[in-house]
Amino acid sequence: MADLASVSSNQLKNRRQDLQNQRRFRALQAVWRFIAIAGMAGGLLWILTLPHWTIGKESQVIIEGNRLLSGERIRQLLPLSKSHSVWQLPTQQILTRLEATPPIANAQITRQIFPPKLIVEITEREPVAVAISDRDVGFVDEQGIFIPKNFYDGGDKNWQPPTLKVIGYDPLYRQHWTQLYKSIGRSPIAVKEIDWHNPSNLILKTEMGVIYFGAYNKELFLKQLSVLARMQKLPSRVSAGQITYIDLTNPDLPTVQLKLPKKLILTTLPSGTP
Repeated sequence: MADLASVSSNQLKNRRQDLQNQRRFRALQAVWRFIAIAGMAGGLLWILTLPHWTIGKESQVIIEGNRLLSGERIRQLLPLSKSHSVWQLPTQQILTRLEATPPIANAQITRQIFPPKLIVEITEREPVAVAISDRDVGFVDEQGIFIPKNFYDGGDKNWQPPTLKVIGYDPLYRQHWTQLYKSIGRSPIAVKEIDWHNPSNLILKTEMGVIYFGAYNKELFLKQLSVLARMQKLPSRVSAGQITYIDLTNPDLPTVQLKLPKKLILTTLPSGTP
């Protein structure tokens, strides 16, 4: 029985030693694994900070999606005055600056590692009218964003500016512009120019001549355009050369100012497009 107890005690002792050795080995493995991973990460970081992995040349910045804006013009907007590691590029700062620029509606940035490149994809605003304000000349898009004309210097040489003009455009009109632009786009009467110098009298220059609308009001304007559409056959009653302007300030009682010192009050509108 003493022999059995001695054998059992030796086995337990050997088992404890084996377990301790296994724990030491696993701990040593974990240490070496950490050292290896840290070394690899440090090495990769060192490699990526080498000059070969930086963005510093214009040829490394690829501009996509632009048509009206030149690539050079867009590169001038990028805050890249010095070389940056491909991983340290201030992408959020770049996006903020691009999207704050009037002709750019949206921007996306992709970093390429092999070889290191910065790919900038933009979505441009589409000008729908030439805008002439008291301070500047440029364009507006459908949302009423004013775009100074110098942004398009050096862009697409085949681009034809919009034929519609807005005289006296002011950023304060932006809240009305989108609906007004859509309304005249649906009208059967072609509009060539919008004169908004005087906010109390919106004036449209159309194929029928000069039209007075008074102060812009969304619901009233739609009614005024409807009345104007019904006046398409007016030239059959009055020569276009005799008309100075048509006054639709009160659409229920439209008047025509003739070049002779008198007005023609239309109590019955000519039949035409409803």
